Amino acid sequence: MPHHSRNGSSSRSKSPPWDDADSPTHKPSNSLLPLSTSNGSLGGSSSKRQAGRVWQIWDTPWGQKVFVGLIIFFYFGLGGGMVFQEHVLLWTGVYKFNYPMFVTAAQLITAQVMLVFWAYLTRLITPAFNFIQFNFVVAPPDPPVYQKTQGWGWGARGSVLEFEWKTGRKFIFASAVFSLKILISNFAFAYGQFPVYQMSRILTIPFALFFATHLQSQTLPVTTMSSALSITFGLFMTSLRHVRFAPEGFIAGLFSSFFTALHPFTLLQAYNIMLENLNTGPTSPGSNNNPSYEDHQRAFWRLLWYINTFSLMFIVPLSIITGSWHEVYRTCYFLDAGYFWFMLWLSGLLGLLCFIFMLGMIRLTSPLTAIVANGPRAASTTALLSYFKMQIYSWVGFWMTWVSGVLSSKAEYDG
Repeated sequence: MPHHSRNGSSSRSKSPPWDDADSPTHKPSNSLLPLSTSNGSLGGSSSKRQAGRVWQIWDTPWGQKVFVGLIIFFYFGLGGGMVFQEHVLLWTGVYKFNYPMFVTAAQLITAQVMLVFWAYLTRLITPAFNFIQFNFVVAPPDPPVYQKTQGWGWGARGSVLEFEWKTGRKFIFASAVFSLKILISNFAFAYGQFPVYQMSRILTIPFALFFATHLQSQTLPVTTMSSALSITFGLFMTSLRHVRFAPEGFIAGLFSSFFTALHPFTLLQAYNIMLENLNTGPTSPGSNNNPSYEDHQRAFWRLLWYINTFSLMFIVPLSIITGSWHEVYRTCYFLDAGYFWFMLWLSGLLGLLCFIFMLGMIRLTSPLTAIVANGPRAASTTALLSYFKMQIYSWVGFWMTWVSGVLSSKAEYDG
């Protein structure tokens, strides 16, 4: 997949609209890769922890590629599983739960609960993640000394699960984009059959190219442009079907493409702002010029918490005001079915995991790579939900999408 520096060009003529005036853009020197950093720390905070590791499988050029490949693999699998699960919930069986507003609220509530649970669980099994050097999925420990912070909020101050308005207001725009991405995507999925949904979202890659060139001031090479547009055209051919056209689902899909493409760019900017906030705040364990691995780890988790919390504040009141909860309670006769609630819980869990690996992927690669990588995954999901019964032109588009993705990935690694 295409990979470019997140710094963009050397002369940045304009700032993105979400860039806070009092939070300068900070380009971190270390990523979430569990590799040796500039200060000699290997994804840890002490030499004692470092000495406990008997092998360092990622601290090689090939190890880095394998690590990034694993992140992309999990991102592929979780994204495909999320689409398949929503297809079952919204379109399959006796349920056909056509309430996208309620589904979105349930997903965010489940994700919030699971985020708290996952924070405590990963701390309990930290040695296992340290052994395979997947430290970024482990919630960092709370600061040993309580430090007073300014502003109002709740949660353990200085911990991963804090909420402070002075800090959180910087992520309102990124949270709004994330909320609209989920909500409009669910509407597009609920009101249009899957081929229509997939075809309406092929503009995601062109939108991402636009954001990369105008918001990040990148100069994209011809190979990147051609591979991305080839994936787009291949996905269009793969999704072409003779099905009932639903204009409301198609229009929702077009808007969903815009917010889906914008989401990773706002997420990366929010991550940089969070990292800057950690390195200038009173609870910062690192230095301003050289953020440690723990700084990245803490910024990673705290950003997940802030964005999901703000998304709950947006979506849950909206779903109550629009009467979605009351309508579900009044019209759905299967609310006592355990399988239905299991599917809702699974939807929220997969959504949280997709969010985690999306953030990890844009930190290890770039926002444009995260969007372009969705092309082959979407083509595979289309073939799977079609039970591999597609026309010849659809198979041509399928292989065109995958070949373009593989060639662009090879060009990235060779470069």
